[in-house]
Amino acid sequence: MNLILFEHPFERMTLEASDPRAQHLRKVVRVETGSTVYLGFIGGPRAQAEVTAISQEGAIDLRVRARESAPDPLPIHLLIGVPRPHTAKRMLFEAASMGVASLHFVETERGEPSYLRSSLWQTEEWRERLRLGAEQGFSTHLPEVAMHADLQTAVTHLEGIGHRLVLDNYEAAEALSPMHLLPQPRVVLALGSERGWTGNERDVFRKNGWKLLHMGPFVMRAETATTAAVSAMASAMGYWTQGTLSTENGL
Repeated sequence: MNLILFEHPFERMTLEASDPRAQHLRKVVRVETGSTVYLGFIGGPRAQAEVTAISQEGAIDLRVRARESAPDPLPIHLLIGVPRPHTAKRMLFEAASMGVASLHFVETERGEPSYLRSSLWQTEEWRERLRLGAEQGFSTHLPEVAMHADLQTAVTHLEGIGHRLVLDNYEAAEALSPMHLLPQPRVVLALGSERGWTGNERDVFRKNGWKLLHMGPFVMRAETATTAAVSAMASAMGYWTQGTLSTENGL
């Protein structure tokens, strides 16, 4: 992890020896008294903290020295046909690490209803994947996650957010390009389940004003397509040219 996320802001904090974050700092980062660590508060600022003490048992005392605003999430929303749980884990992680605004999952005609009964969705495991992704991305934003029972419900919910684009390898006549972002820089990208969209689902999208697009002649894995599409849109929006990590206030 590139920073450690906490639910609530603080000035001083003791991480108990058994806390996974303390274990990471001791075993991976190998902090010592006086070391600097980077942390963030979910939905809030990032911060720089000093390790002020490490107990014999392994508890770590932290003191915040500086704070800065975290980057805003990308104005990119994802609509995803529910994939296999291990694929969903990757998509949650990568989307959070790239800073997408929200992820909307929907049961599709070619998806498996049993996927939603996995431990990923029945416990808080899905949120943990978001947290790990945000920590990787040096971000404090956890994307909103919503579940929709059917495609029409999801499409109606996302009405008016911005450009609504569907990735489809089989019937799309145009390639995804920056031109599809004009004139407003907000977008919803729809990615089918691992078996793709059906004809009925394409009809739903078309009737609701969504545009079918492709990303070239190669068929990508669902998680690869997600990363590629978000990268293409973020680059077109200019987010990849907005500078490096801030050094203001010591961060």
